[in-house]
Amino acid sequence: MKINLLKYMVLVGAVSTFFSCTKLDETFYDRGTDDNFLKTEDELNAFANNAYAKLRGYRDSYWKMNEVTTDETTVPSRGADWNEGGLWRVLISHEFPIPHQYINDMWNFIYRDGVNPVNAILQKLEESKVVLPTKDQIIAQMKVLRAFHYYLAMDAFGNIPIVTSFAQTDPPRNTPRAEAFKFVEKEILDNIQALPATLDTKNYGKVTKGMAFMLLARLYANAQVYTGTARWADCIKMCDSVTRQGYQLEADYFANFSTHNENSKENIFVVPYDAINAKGMMLHYLTLHYNNRYTYGLPSSPWNGWCTLQAFYESFEDDDKRKTMFLEGQQYSQDGTPLKTEQGDPLIFTRTIGDLANAKQTEGVRIVKYEIQKNTPYADQDNDLVIFRYADALMLKAECLLRMGREGEALAIVNNVRARNFESAKPLPALTLDILLAERGKEFIWEGCRRQDLIRFGKWNSAWQFHPADGEYRKLFPIPQAQLDANPNLVQNPGYK
Repeated sequence: MKINLLKYMVLVGAVSTFFSCTKLDETFYDRGTDDNFLKTEDELNAFANNAYAKLRGYRDSYWKMNEVTTDETTVPSRGADWNEGGLWRVLISHEFPIPHQYINDMWNFIYRDGVNPVNAILQKLEESKVVLPTKDQIIAQMKVLRAFHYYLAMDAFGNIPIVTSFAQTDPPRNTPRAEAFKFVEKEILDNIQALPATLDTKNYGKVTKGMAFMLLARLYANAQVYTGTARWADCIKMCDSVTRQGYQLEADYFANFSTHNENSKENIFVVPYDAINAKGMMLHYLTLHYNNRYTYGLPSSPWNGWCTLQAFYESFEDDDKRKTMFLEGQQYSQDGTPLKTEQGDPLIFTRTIGDLANAKQTEGVRIVKYEIQKNTPYADQDNDLVIFRYADALMLKAECLLRMGREGEALAIVNNVRARNFESAKPLPALTLDILLAERGKEFIWEGCRRQDLIRFGKWNSAWQFHPADGEYRKLFPIPQAQLDANPNLVQNPGYK
């Protein structure tokens, strides 16, 4: 159950200051003192959980930008809907204007909503003379959570500012990417032993040893991209450490994305959502047609936007259970009545998308990976957003083994993960990097890692539908213009003007 974390999120407003800023160097003031604050474990957890509550912005920032820039998801303009001056279309083409609103949103999520609140929490905790049993554990969790945000920043922007003191007032300078990598690695390694290891409701949605090992696995898997030096063996060690924490593959792939996916034994790190108390889980609204409200008994019309590209959809075998996450063809209401568009045409989703700038309402296969709650009065849902899960630890280990020349071991792992998705086991006969990338795409679509995968496998700059081949410098997003204006010490990434 996620009730513990959600309870503490509600308590946050009663016992701590909500942190709000627009610049990394902005001054904050905290009202709490040791005389009236942090006297109990509940207050300590509530104070720290402000940082976890901020993670709900992950979906609409980093997750979004690592999906709609890839070969698996796009957002066509449908008349005036989803046009926004072409903001969405330039993402799949990798034009990445420096003033782009959504790139700036990603930066703000990482720093304003991630690093800054954690630094403020750490300052308060480290200065407090109150002695509580879990105080050191929570300090370690906050430091690893901060490292997670810096990992996102390094992955997206490369050379990034690093600030660890809430009292710092001087505008920070860029830290080279390789140095940022070392900082993130050290922060995790220095704090991992103090993290909780138990997989129980108390730690649900929080930083645990499993989360930290998985974060290191991701870090080492991409080390060659970040630093120029491969760390395949280190990645394997971290994946094995994840395994020792007790995670298991769910027999049903979709159990990890169900309404009650807090019960998954596979999910390692999630963002908890609740339709009433922790809103924001609205992935179904992004993709469904307006009139799909009658398919699921929704309280309002969805937004008819996001869809998958034809080649990606067709890469799934017809008997792959994962393919059932897509909606293609005629759509129906709950009583079986065929639905129509607002113009009176049959509501038939097609796999083709003709003109990205002026697509038809029905073009594009829709994605419903997360279970949709039917006949609910709420537009928001209760599913928790998955950031890390155990299947990724297994697949990363397989990838590293393959890159080290141990194809047989790698193939066995991939086929083990793949087996649950077919009525009868349908193992791959051989494994290459291209086959593995395709299998990762099918396993992890809509989990915010496709951009990272395409870069690591050398495919990010290749051509696909609506994306011409582009330059190497596009592997990084530009530092947003709003941040350059706010901080003259920042230096723009090469290639952007």
